[in-house]
Amino acid sequence: MTYPSVLLIKHLEDKYPVVPLDLQEWRKTEAIVVLACNYFEDDGLPFVSRWPNCSLQRNLHAALMYREHPMPIYLAGNILGSTDKYSQASHNKDFFVKMGVKNTDIFIIPKGVNTETEVKALASILKGRYISLVTSASHLPRAVSYFEENNIPVLPIPVEHFSRKNVEPVVGLPNAASLYRSERAIHEYLGLIYQKYIR
Repeated sequence: MTYPSVLLIKHLEDKYPVVPLDLQEWRKTEAIVVLACNYFEDDGLPFVSRWPNCSLQRNLHAALMYREHPMPIYLAGNILGSTDKYSQASHNKDFFVKMGVKNTDIFIIPKGVNTETEVKALASILKGRYISLVTSASHLPRAVSYFEENNIPVLPIPVEHFSRKNVEPVVGLPNAASLYRSERAIHEYLGLIYQKYIR
């Protein structure tokens, strides 16, 4: 159902405010970090169809930030699929090069298979640096905690929102979009439980 699924994810997404491209605050950071989501290694698909929405929104927003105010972009992510040939970080680098980002401004670490291990890989070169962290809005609470644990101060840059900022959720019929929204929320809540109480 739409209403409960929005309420479930809205608590996560509203923790950090949207950061407009024209805001000066993010330009004071030293780098843009974009967390990996996924990529489909399928040459039969057009380039844009190889990216799930989470990757497309994170990367596109970071590319727009770079266009407004160029600064280094850092990417992590290892090979994820058993048939994949290249790392997620490499695929994301290709995206940014296609979007006009200078090759010399892109730094990749092809390590990490989840948020925790990606952050550990990035910490080896980013410790103490103030970064703009671009990732899905519901993913930010968990991601920010991992970076702060590794002494990397963060300005959260939320994208890929599943709830509206100034619009109340409506009551509607059951639908697949609501099911996916609930799945994403539950995934993040379970990740937060693991982060705080299990590891």
